[in-house]
Amino acid sequence: MDSLSVITPKRTRRRFSPEFKASIVAQCRQPGVSVARIALDNELNANLVRRWVSQAGEEGATPGFMPLSLPAIAAQPVRRATANTGNTIRIEIHRAGGAVVVEWPTEQAQECAVLLRDLLG
Repeated sequence: MDSLSVITPKRTRRRFSPEFKASIVAQCRQPGVSVARIALDNELNANLVRRWVSQAGEEGATPGFMPLSLPAIAAQPVRRATANTGNTIRIEIHRAGGAVVVEWPTEQAQECAVLLRDLLG
């Protein structure tokens, strides 16, 4: 029986210059660019390119804040307490999803105040 031997070429690790890495990272930071596409176009592994981008971010300046524009909130009374004709305290708390209404007996006003302090505090 003849013995077959298979010779596989030795894979060597590729080395990239800092200038080349910086160029790839700069391309990846362009708006609307796909990191995977940049990697594919340069015959690189996308995970390797993502690591370069991450490392470049860690070495660079501290991240800044991005301004956000939030929608204006209409001024509404947060709560309104009114006394009904009976012996009840009625409180309405207006929220985005609707109003929360609490009715409490006036003889237990102290307990009502404690509840409200816990809820709103």
